Amino acid sequence: MKFESMKGFRDFLPEEMAARREVFRRIERVVRRFGFREIDLPSLEEMKLFEVKSGEELVDQTYSFEDKGGRKVTLIPEQTPSRARLLASEKSLNQPVKWYSTSKRWRYEQTQRGRLREFYQTDVDIFGADSVESEAEILAVVVEIIDELEVSESVDVLVNDRKLLEEVLENKGIEDKRTVMETIDDREKMSKEEFFGELVDIGLGKDEAKKVEEIVSIKGKFGDKVREVEETVSEKNETLVRMKQLEEILESYGIADRVKLDMSIVRGLDYYTGLVFEVFDKGGELRAICGGGRYDELVELFGGQSIPAVGFAIGDVVIEELMRREGVWPEERLRTDVYVLPVSKDVRNRALDITKKLRDEGLVVETDLKDRNVSAQLNYANYIGAERVIIVGERDLKQGKITVKEMESGDEKLISLDEVVEKVK
Repeated sequence: MKFESMKGFRDFLPEEMAARREVFRRIERVVRRFGFREIDLPSLEEMKLFEVKSGEELVDQTYSFEDKGGRKVTLIPEQTPSRARLLASEKSLNQPVKWYSTSKRWRYEQTQRGRLREFYQTDVDIFGADSVESEAEILAVVVEIIDELEVSESVDVLVNDRKLLEEVLENKGIEDKRTVMETIDDREKMSKEEFFGELVDIGLGKDEAKKVEEIVSIKGKFGDKVREVEETVSEKNETLVRMKQLEEILESYGIADRVKLDMSIVRGLDYYTGLVFEVFDKGGELRAICGGGRYDELVELFGGQSIPAVGFAIGDVVIEELMRREGVWPEERLRTDVYVLPVSKDVRNRALDITKKLRDEGLVVETDLKDRNVSAQLNYANYIGAERVIIVGERDLKQGKITVKEMESGDEKLISLDEVVEKVK
């Protein structure tokens, strides 16, 4: 009987996982520099945790089932509700709370390019700060991650504010703002003609539909487009003032030119309450690389106090596609510091002693486990990407020495057995 991994799930060999871990390491290195602290949360939660915000229709989009105790449970499709649950129960945390974590998530939905049923995702959130500064910091983290992953020339960071969009729609005489925003949220899946037709189908007149088209076409350099929107709303508009403040802080971070205002960015209407943003590749070939925004009402839903929150998530599926396309995906190869090669069973114990000493120094060290000859061991050392091979032979040991072989150059040299740790490190 032949078994294969299920649709939408993936296997990773060690060299493939090494490259993926390198990407996670780069992302987390940026996040930690900003003072975010790592947490870990359950992979399985009560189904009702997700129904609180998303409703019962969520069951069709997740791996939800009844466990042996008769409880309805869900493999987490996202981590935000879990974080809100934890915050609601932990009353003594000093705010702002800055958390991050990388783990697997699951969504039972149609697999397609950029979307699988099991994937890795890093979530980064600030709880307890409703300031523009917290939003600017989140955007600064996103930009630095883009730089760290070497894709800055290939992507756009697109920012909007849901409140601002609502106010612009209202000033343009659009009454059913919720339905219009839902249509705008689906706009990327439609042609321009289809989008216009959809606006008419939901009850807008042609003049109103044209106004909506004009609004969502506002996209460009953040400061310039904020001033363009200013012509549509009052100068004293609170959200507009906030966007101007955001521009000033982004200038201080040196990233104002890296961020664009895009009035078509809406994101989840059931989650986000203000700022929203997404990162797309400039070619428009891929799904959003990462996205996030402000969600100030979520923690309160889970029995906690009202706690403002802003954050984002970045998954491994789309970022891998982009990095491979740009030729910057990490090399998929195994890496080992040292391979200790005993030439015979007679020197095995001395080889193990050297192996242990090097491992005690924090080096990645392998040695023979199959009683292979020298040639086979050298082939294996090459396969695991060993930088050096220490050859332990009887004649050398009689002189108190061993041979160190540099695998890249092929150079060999005899060194004293007492100097092994010092020379190899």
